[in-house]
Amino acid sequence: MRKLILVIILILAVLVGASFTLLNADPVLVNLYALRVELPLSVVIFSSLLVGAVLASIACVGLMLRRVRDNRQLHKRVRLAEDELSKLRKIPIKDHY
Repeated sequence: MRKLILVIILILAVLVGASFTLLNADPVLVNLYALRVELPLSVVIFSSLLVGAVLASIACVGLMLRRVRDNRQLHKRVRLAEDELSKLRKIPIKDHY
């Protein structure tokens, strides 16, 4: 059932993308300082979205690496606490009355 929903969503996304490309096929002049390129508007929009997604992913890499490091440290602390707890449970209880 889940795969069927994913396939339907993928087909809808392809159809929306195809219709977007057909509706925005007008050429646009893009000035990249010394370089001038004429591209369809849909290509310019899709490429700018792709560049934005790549830059956002690169910006998040530092945060993800920090979270991975923190996660490792926390797992180490939990393991040490569990080891200490198991050692404390093995110590016999002394009754001094």
